[in-house]
Amino acid sequence: MLEQRLLENAIGVPGRLIAVEPFGEGRIARFTVDDGRDSGEWFVDTSRQPVAVETGFVIRERDGAPLARIWRHPLDPRLPALRTAVDPERLQRIARAGGTPGGIEARVLSYRPGRRAVVRLTQHGTHLFVKVVRPGEAEDLAAIHRACRDAGVPAPEVVHWAPSGVIVVRDAVGTAGPRAAATMPVEALLDAVDELRERLQGVRTHRIARASVATRLEWHVDRLAAALPERERAVRELLPWLVANTRRIGPPRVIHGDLHIGQLFFADGAVSSVIDVDTAGLGDPRDDPAAFIGHAAASAARNEAAGRAGDAALLGELIGAASERWLRDPHTTALTALHMLGHALRVVERSPESAHSLLERARATAGLRRA
Repeated sequence: MLEQRLLENAIGVPGRLIAVEPFGEGRIARFTVDDGRDSGEWFVDTSRQPVAVETGFVIRERDGAPLARIWRHPLDPRLPALRTAVDPERLQRIARAGGTPGGIEARVLSYRPGRRAVVRLTQHGTHLFVKVVRPGEAEDLAAIHRACRDAGVPAPEVVHWAPSGVIVVRDAVGTAGPRAAATMPVEALLDAVDELRERLQGVRTHRIARASVATRLEWHVDRLAAALPERERAVRELLPWLVANTRRIGPPRVIHGDLHIGQLFFADGAVSSVIDVDTAGLGDPRDDPAAFIGHAAASAARNEAAGRAGDAALLGELIGAASERWLRDPHTTALTALHMLGHALRVVERSPESAHSLLERARATAGLRRA
């Protein structure tokens, strides 16, 4: 693997591959080094995308253009505020300056290198969530949170933001979606999701939602075909049908942009909180149900591979009911299959079994609607 060789050349050890994320013209690979002076998480970035300040090793081509960047967490060159968000000493100084003494526990809940991170701060039993984004993006995120709340969409309240790339929000309210899915009737849960989608359409914004998965259709197909050479024909057979059916139909509407069960909290049969509205804005209204089903399929495949049959069966029930409700036109169905291919590509190197499962789900989804 190219990225592993580059890391070994830089620090002397290859590291253990954790994940690979498509980015720019290439990707960002995440590794763990378990022992020695260089222990920690390392990232190898072959995207060729520019950065304001270099924070690690840079490997350049003969003309001086960056071929790859290598850095150790938390020194992400595109997220300069990340270092503060995970540094206990800096957080203590911020807390003292704000007049709130006491220890702070910081835990990174999610991290997409080059894009964003979410850090949970716990002080005196109260949680706040720090979202770290690229400099200049925080004000826009604070605005979409406010616009959602003004329209009755229960996004978390913003308590602070800074142009360095930090936005701080309060904790979500209610029962987390995966837990609610185990106790709520599936149709009642989907009714609540549909009601949330209607409220989203009332949000006043000119912001553009996260780009639809359809904008990188051929890229996803080409990459997955290359990653699963023994299934290349099975992957490429989907391409003509996807191309014919993934173009947006009708005007853009306000959508969440990354809707799935993990983004939702429930109380009294309704969505009581929806998180990560950072991706919300004007987009293809079919993308939200497609993303919801695609993410559930990825979670089901992951549980199947881990031997958690009960969790996989629960997700299977959710997928079935959501498909019956939402996959009533070729456009939504094609977007759903493409989301499944995207999830397969993300896990193909660390869990080939899950990738194969998702490819078969995508083919079954396409084949069902063809029939």
